[in-house]
Amino acid sequence: MNCRKFFVYFVAIFTAVVLLLVVLSPGNHLKLGDVFFGRVPSLYNVNLAQRFYIYASYPLLGNEKEFAHYQLSRTYFIKGDMEEALKEARLELEKYPDNYRTYYILGLTLGYMDRELEAIEAFSEFIEVNPNSWAARNDKAWLQFRIGDIDGALETIEPVSNVLNPWVKNTYGTILLNLNRKDEARQAFLDAKAIVERMSEEDWGRAYPGNDPRIYQTGLSAMMTSIDNNLKLTE
Repeated sequence: MNCRKFFVYFVAIFTAVVLLLVVLSPGNHLKLGDVFFGRVPSLYNVNLAQRFYIYASYPLLGNEKEFAHYQLSRTYFIKGDMEEALKEARLELEKYPDNYRTYYILGLTLGYMDRELEAIEAFSEFIEVNPNSWAARNDKAWLQFRIGDIDGALETIEPVSNVLNPWVKNTYGTILLNLNRKDEARQAFLDAKAIVERMSEEDWGRAYPGNDPRIYQTGLSAMMTSIDNNLKLTE
């Protein structure tokens, strides 16, 4: 083989190896997972997204990327596998302890497992870094309400109670109602109703990233029903 042919073969093999490394890189798998996990709604496929996140979390070559275990945890949560969701969230925190966003999925997972005290602690960790997060305060307050800590729930939700958000208003009204502050509760529910009546399905979906867009209409309808039912309790 002359030098010219050897050089051509060498370049071809080198190029193939580079392309293989690029295709197998954890970073690319993470990006592909994101595409199928809501970044492109029309391509939503949680099973395909999960497969790419597994590749990103447990790569054949290189090291896993930050957020890989976090995103994998979210897919397990969406699919209802709470044990795996919990395991992956904890792996993310073990490898990337400063990734505070993981405390949110950790709180959600523990809450669905009826481990309220641990879930409240996880949301508290998240809120410490992001004190203005209405979603985290809303979820923490609801968990406190579930265990009967009504005063604690009120303390958690009050800093965001003026946010024009139907989730917050509905939770705030429920807490006020249980404190026998019926007039204030009714106003909170009326505020929630006024907001949700102007919401689109896409507006509802933005509060639940990672969910299948096909359930947005059902979720929005269920929310309207919940608010209407709560309003009836104030009459």
